[in-house]
Amino acid sequence: MKSKNADRATDNLFRIMMNNHHQLSALADHKASMIITVCSIIIGLVVQYIIDPTLQYGAITLALTCLVTILLAVYSTLPKYESKREGAMKAKNPAFNVIFFGDFTHLDYPEFERELEKVINDHDLVYESLAKDVYSLGRVLHDKKYRFIRYAYLTFMIGLVISGIILALTVHGGSPPQ
Repeated sequence: MKSKNADRATDNLFRIMMNNHHQLSALADHKASMIITVCSIIIGLVVQYIIDPTLQYGAITLALTCLVTILLAVYSTLPKYESKREGAMKAKNPAFNVIFFGDFTHLDYPEFERELEKVINDHDLVYESLAKDVYSLGRVLHDKKYRFIRYAYLTFMIGLVISGIILALTVHGGSPPQ
């Protein structure tokens, strides 16, 4: 990334972008936490109705919905992990980013120091590293966190509606669905 007019405005742009990404990440984590908490409470309350013949189908549906919702919310916040062996040659990879912990932790300290020194001494590499970091954060937010948080919300909404329909049919129909 070549920076013809690198100045204070460029620095502020990167600072604002990073801050926004971190806030969005924290917001996604908070949403996942809320979903997990709400669904856990619902499961705890619904379990007692599983033995009631009139309410059991709606209760089972709601409990399973909440379980799937919890799994999706947990998955959205699950960090990616690569063993050291998988990333050992990353410094030679053009996608390597010395300021991203997932990349530099694969290096031993002297190699990390050399790679960081390259970035510090080359103004264009500083901006390239920042751009890679912002891009990587954005991809994680888009491809994983918000995607699976959305799936969790949709699963919960659809399951809630289906549970309500099943409950209405079993209570007003007089017999559980066959």
